[in-house]
Amino acid sequence: VLASAAAGFLSSYVWGRLADLSSRQVLRASGWIAAIPLACAASLGLLAPTPLQTPGLLPGLLFVLLIAYQGVRLGRTTHLVDMAGADLRAAYTALSNTIVGVVLIGASVFGLLASMVGEGAVLAAFALMCVLGGWVAAGLEEVQRD
Repeated sequence: VLASAAAGFLSSYVWGRLADLSSRQVLRASGWIAAIPLACAASLGLLAPTPLQTPGLLPGLLFVLLIAYQGVRLGRTTHLVDMAGADLRAAYTALSNTIVGVVLIGASVFGLLASMVGEGAVLAAFALMCVLGGWVAAGLEEVQRD
């Protein structure tokens, strides 16, 4: 909880300023930044789990992940608002929130996957999804207007 609050407080200004310039770039960067702590935790979990017991390591990785998460949230919101006209904004917001909810419900599969192949493999899958999300975001249309 502390890491989440600190990440939100410390990164909101930076992500906000960057999203005003290019929400697409914020989504791309935050997706790729999120992959870093996930890949580190996955690598350590799969190859050498002992360093994961180092005090402060996992909270530090979580802090970086939460900074990226704040970027994704802000970038998605800014992109949606700037992309949609006033007449479609509410519909796009509802659709976007519904899709996120459905994906979160579908993500319960990862709990089953973790029990079968281990947490390190699931973290590696999450890191891969972050990289792919950043790649998809790079292809989005630039919607910020001068």
